[in-house]
Amino acid sequence: MLRVVRSRIATGALLVVLLAVAPPQAFGQGTSASPTPKQVASAVRRAERSKSLWATVNICDTHRHPRMIGIRGQVPALGFPASISIKIGVEFWSKTTKRFTPDPDATKLIRLTSVSNGIHQRGVMFQFARHAGRLRGTATFAWKRRGKLVGSAQRVTTPRHRDADFGDPAGFSAGTCTIK
Repeated sequence: MLRVVRSRIATGALLVVLLAVAPPQAFGQGTSASPTPKQVASAVRRAERSKSLWATVNICDTHRHPRMIGIRGQVPALGFPASISIKIGVEFWSKTTKRFTPDPDATKLIRLTSVSNGIHQRGVMFQFARHAGRLRGTATFAWKRRGKLVGSAQRVTTPRHRDADFGDPAGFSAGTCTIK
């Protein structure tokens, strides 16, 4: 029994020493150290490729929201302080050109103050006074550090994001929306 107690005390002491001298693994968790340019680039690459980075249509011409499209984006933080912005826009299907075309009157910019960790969702709604046809959304995500752009990514709206907040109906997520 005494041997087990000494072994646990020795292991605990070794763990305390290792924690005291080991560098922190993540920024923003009790450290004032700034990430290196290489660490910033690596964090941005991870965020740009993340499955947590998406855009979806979460509202489409419903009884509670007639002639409206809601577009929601989700973006991961970098693991250290950075500001994030999401520019959300609407594109309409052109029967003439057979492609989606940006609507210059349907764009909004959302800014998140400095965030370090977690996944963040924000969204906007656009109302159309007339028949708008088939629509989809775009989201351009940008990460800035000390006012300097360190990364960006763009996504078009895709379906099946069951974790999208504020859907109408609840849990609604689509790639496109038709406003009649």
